[in-house]
Amino acid sequence: MTIATMQTRDIGSWPKNVTLARSTGRGWKDIHAQHVAVEPWTGTLDPVGNPCLGYCVNRPAQIRRRIGRGGTTETSTLRPRQFHLIPALDQSEWQRRGRSEMLAMHLRQGLIDDTARQMWSATAQQVELDIPLGTSDPLLEQLALAILQILREEPDPSSALYVEELVHAMVVRLVRAYTANGRSARTMPAMDAPDRCEIWRLRDVIEDRIAEDLSLEALATEVGVSPRTLSRACLRQWGTTVHQYVLSRRIERAKVMLLSTDLAITSIAFDTGFSSQSHLATAFRRITGLTPKDYRSHRRF
Repeated sequence: MTIATMQTRDIGSWPKNVTLARSTGRGWKDIHAQHVAVEPWTGTLDPVGNPCLGYCVNRPAQIRRRIGRGGTTETSTLRPRQFHLIPALDQSEWQRRGRSEMLAMHLRQGLIDDTARQMWSATAQQVELDIPLGTSDPLLEQLALAILQILREEPDPSSALYVEELVHAMVVRLVRAYTANGRSARTMPAMDAPDRCEIWRLRDVIEDRIAEDLSLEALATEVGVSPRTLSRACLRQWGTTVHQYVLSRRIERAKVMLLSTDLAITSIAFDTGFSSQSHLATAFRRITGLTPKDYRSHRRF
């Protein structure tokens, strides 16, 4: 599937800034993330159509921000574990004093708008996020830290599904808590929530197609619900995310094949949905504490 280009600001390329990690080339479609060492800076940013959610990783910085030509100027010390926002649709003026590391997450405006339409009405248009400087939000923080952890790891093809779920959860939180309608409205019960039988059918689909690219969207289509609804239903009924469930089933299938066949580990990796032998080995060791080769040797003899 071709991933449409998302308009972003390359914050890591600004004068003296240093990019520590980035999501470019990882197949992430609704987020562009950069872990950046940010230097003092003053300037005006024109809108690019997609908001940038910033999370302060370490060291405080004093920020002065004005959104829109006639907007109010905000001044605050942005501390570690706090958020700020570069708006999608308005020009903004900035002055930063102090050096710090930031996680800059450009989120696709289209996903935000679609989420708002599902939550409010079919007529909702472009949605504007409103996040004050220095916002603390434990839920957003956990999602941001999970994205940061993946960003720091070696590229892993299976991470795209996990990141997709994290981004959906992040956007729902943003729409609920940091928009005018979200603050006053309550999300209506999901009309397309899958029942228990459909969740069991999803489990069968995963078992039958374990070697295929099981994206969240593809699995949601199988059940006939939205990806967001499927994520919530799986978390409620399985106690885990779709990504983690698929990964656990792939590891279990690999265990069976390691002990019951003489297939090469590379073949087992492909047959269980991993992109390579090293991809399988990394995931296998993280969960079992052993490499596939050691697992086969120890359990057989």
